[in-house]
Amino acid sequence: MVVAAAPSPYWFVTRATGAVALLLLTGSVALGVAGVRRMAFGNTRFVVDTLHRSVSLIAAAFVSLHVITSVLDGFAPISIIDVVIPFHSTYRPVWLGLGTVGFDLMAAVTITSLLRDRIGYRAWRAIHWLAYVGWPLALVHSYGTGTDPKTHWMLLLTTLCIAVVLTAVVARLTAGWPAHLPTRLTALGAAALFPLGLVAWLLPGPLASGWARRAGTPPALLASARAAAASGRAGATASSRAGTLAVSARFQGRVRQEQLGPGAAVVDISLVVDDPRLRHVHIRIEGQAIPGGGVDMSDSQVSAGPASNPDRYSGHVTALSGPTIQASISDGSGAAVALAAELQTQGRGGTAGGILTARSAATP
Repeated sequence: MVVAAAPSPYWFVTRATGAVALLLLTGSVALGVAGVRRMAFGNTRFVVDTLHRSVSLIAAAFVSLHVITSVLDGFAPISIIDVVIPFHSTYRPVWLGLGTVGFDLMAAVTITSLLRDRIGYRAWRAIHWLAYVGWPLALVHSYGTGTDPKTHWMLLLTTLCIAVVLTAVVARLTAGWPAHLPTRLTALGAAALFPLGLVAWLLPGPLASGWARRAGTPPALLASARAAAASGRAGATASSRAGTLAVSARFQGRVRQEQLGPGAAVVDISLVVDDPRLRHVHIRIEGQAIPGGGVDMSDSQVSAGPASNPDRYSGHVTALSGPTIQASISDGSGAAVALAAELQTQGRGGTAGGILTARSAATP
């Protein structure tokens, strides 16, 4: 398989249309819930229904464009069959399959909506409820197969979408309270469990290092991605020699410390670097908690890479000296890189900034 030295235009369009489609699907679901809630003041109900149909059709168009460009991109082995048959693909089969199920559900809802007068209201409404299943599938699919799960904008987008849908659901369930109280409380509990379950999956899953491999990316594709990044896909400057890496750039990030058990803790550090070759750096340090903050390291994990392949490099922390973290990382070809991050806390909330330096062993 031939891999381009830089991301194709289809790759950028796929990312953009996926994000826009998720926003539109969120609006469609929220408007659908608002439409079910019978708040008919004048022509309000008519306006809500009309807007709901329009947003849903636009969402279907963006989802279709997202699917088409995913197939045309050629980077991942996604075929037309994978678009309609879930869990068939060799590329991240589970997470791509959930997106396929969501796409099939949307296609069924869209087609039956256009044929509503022919199939009857009761059949249409039964199929229409499937749209509410498609939204969480699309959300999980975006993290399971996407390349941006660790970016701030993606996390913010996800938070916004969940907040909008939960607000609509709560408004719907509290209308007419307390009639049908057991049913309402059950639905409210399920709505509250969804974001909690999503976070419980994200932290050890897409937000942790090594997700691309664990998600089911074919080894040959991972190797091709690393080779493409080394030849320029990561945005290396023209003065850099092939196979070497020399980075010195500022970063912004977040530092979080959590208890793992009696006396044990983990420090989780996520950095966004002002250099496209090592855009994302994730450091996880485990050990005995130190009074006043920090840990006495017993184990560590480090991953780094460009936005298109944030897990290109992996390794471990080699030394902790005050605010400076030193690490040794390497890619699939075994090319070693020495990395150092000088952390400077920036007030409350665990935000941090500083300078990251990285130099490959081949660089003199």
